[in-house]
Amino acid sequence: MADSAQVVPVEEPAATATTTVTATVTTTEPEAKTTDQMESQTNKPPVGALVTIMNLFAIGVLPIFTFFLSLTLLGYAVWLLYMRSYDCEDILGLPRIQTIASVGLLAVFVVSNVALFLRRKFPMPALVVMFVILLLMLFIGLAYAGVNEMQTRRFPATGTWFKLKVMDNVNWNNIKSCVYDKGACNELVYGSPKDKPYNRRKLPPIKNGCCMPPETCNMDTLNETFWYRRKDEGRPLKTEMLYGGMVGRLSDCQLWRNDWSVLCYDCRSCKLGFVRSVRKKWWQLGVFLIVISILLLISHLLIFLATFWERFNG
Repeated sequence: MADSAQVVPVEEPAATATTTVTATVTTTEPEAKTTDQMESQTNKPPVGALVTIMNLFAIGVLPIFTFFLSLTLLGYAVWLLYMRSYDCEDILGLPRIQTIASVGLLAVFVVSNVALFLRRKFPMPALVVMFVILLLMLFIGLAYAGVNEMQTRRFPATGTWFKLKVMDNVNWNNIKSCVYDKGACNELVYGSPKDKPYNRRKLPPIKNGCCMPPETCNMDTLNETFWYRRKDEGRPLKTEMLYGGMVGRLSDCQLWRNDWSVLCYDCRSCKLGFVRSVRKKWWQLGVFLIVISILLLISHLLIFLATFWERFNG
């Protein structure tokens, strides 16, 4: 009876073992999940670092770049103020226009830096003011560069404006007297006849146009200032006819005279040579205005967007 009463359960330890195994499996599964999550988070780029880089770009890089970009306005304005004007430019009032252009560039420099300083307090007004000024400067630069000839008649110191001025008889008589008094052709007039002819492509435009007949005249030369027509050209016109109201009807080949006081000063080539001489500086100004206005427009727009990015991220 005693032996039959002692019954030992065998399956209970196995059940406990299975429960411990399942417990360990369940505990290891979340640990594996957490490690996978950590690895996935490490692979993602840190948001804080990206925000820091954008803030650094908005606060430091863009304003410094814009400031150094605006320094070119200051340098060009000083260069225009102290640059020597071409001879006889004062007859057309170009030194005064040059001074106004320098003052305008200085004003744009000041306004650009004020807008840069007040970008956090007044971002939208600063952007609007700079856009209006820079678009106006871009339009003036296009006019000086001669992009749109139809709209350059009223702009002083543009290509069309110069041509209209020199085609006026009163203006050209004053310019012609000034060019003659400055001795534009003295180097050629008093040169030795035995010297070789000058390379016309290397001569300044005003000497090429006023001191020599045009190449299309097919005239032969003994020296730099004595040219003669070939036999099939006919007899030259008298000098008196140059000033008898017939200048508009005569070609440059007929207006040329070997007289050192006349030469080709009444020729159209002389007028265009004078225009090319004085217009080069203003064409360079137009190209500079186009480039700098586009760069400043892009820079101030990026500063505006960066300022709002900084405010959005606190």
